[in-house]
Amino acid sequence: MNRKGFTMVELLGTVVILGILMTFGMITFFGQRDRSAKKAYNLIHEGAAQGAENYFMDVPGDSTVTIDQLVDQEYMEPAIDPWDKEGKCIGEVEKILEDENKKHDDAIDLYYFKVQVKCAHGCTCLIYPKKTPCECVGTYRG
Repeated sequence: MNRKGFTMVELLGTVVILGILMTFGMITFFGQRDRSAKKAYNLIHEGAAQGAENYFMDVPGDSTVTIDQLVDQEYMEPAIDPWDKEGKCIGEVEKILEDENKKHDDAIDLYYFKVQVKCAHGCTCLIYPKKTPCECVGTYRG
């Protein structure tokens, strides 16, 4: 007797193998998406820190600046939310003096910057130039 086609066991085995391959593919895809979003958040922080440094050199009397101000005054590009691609991120940068004894000197390298960014999925906070994490406070808390 000459049978053509696949048995149920062969079809089931093929479906199981395809399911396993799809699972690994999805894990890789979502992991890559998370890593890309983290890199985008880091770029927003770096852009805000660099823009704020330039802003504070131009306006040395200020101690805080919002991301909206930095964008409006063209110190940085708009901060687009890496998760939904349509929303914008808000936040602020605070200029903090490293050593109170050197307060009379207005050199920008005596300061560090606390950068808080709030997007759709919460708030992130980093202190520059060391890029150490900090806690989001005030209206920017997630």
